[in-house]
Amino acid sequence: MQAEKIAMKIKLITIILIFTSLSSFGQSVSKSELKKMLKETLAKSRNNVSDATNSWFYDNTKNDYEKRDTLTFNIARSFKRDYCKIINWTFYEWNKFRLEFADYCNEPPTKLASKNEDYYEFIITESDENIFVSLKNINGIQKEFKIFELKKNEPISSGNDQFDYTIKLIRIK
Repeated sequence: MQAEKIAMKIKLITIILIFTSLSSFGQSVSKSELKKMLKETLAKSRNNVSDATNSWFYDNTKNDYEKRDTLTFNIARSFKRDYCKIINWTFYEWNKFRLEFADYCNEPPTKLASKNEDYYEFIITESDENIFVSLKNINGIQKEFKIFELKKNEPISSGNDQFDYTIKLIRIK
């Protein structure tokens, strides 16, 4: 009898945990929220330097940027980059960025020089309560993603010019 009660409690807790994680996983974000975040982070980047950029960082240590279905970018002024190979989406306007490839673990650290096709427009569309992003360069639309999650994190350091977000994108093939 006691064992049955314990088993029932474990099942109930498991169901509650699964439901809670599923309901908070992949929360939707609106087009206006995404635009606001892009504008806010670029403005905060420029608080001290008027032409500063705002970079989104992807851990490309496994060289999987072009292959992965889900990409997770960290957008933070205080973000600790503790991985070797990084893909940067470096925003110089709220909806325009430069694609950058960097390797910080080999001496000397390197960043590839950007070419004309590395400059993208970040086009946001909304359909059926989902937000999509198209990346357009001089050759047209190159990549498309669905915004899976946009999460505001607590910045490592404090101050009005600090920000910390995580964004998850699902590649559309």
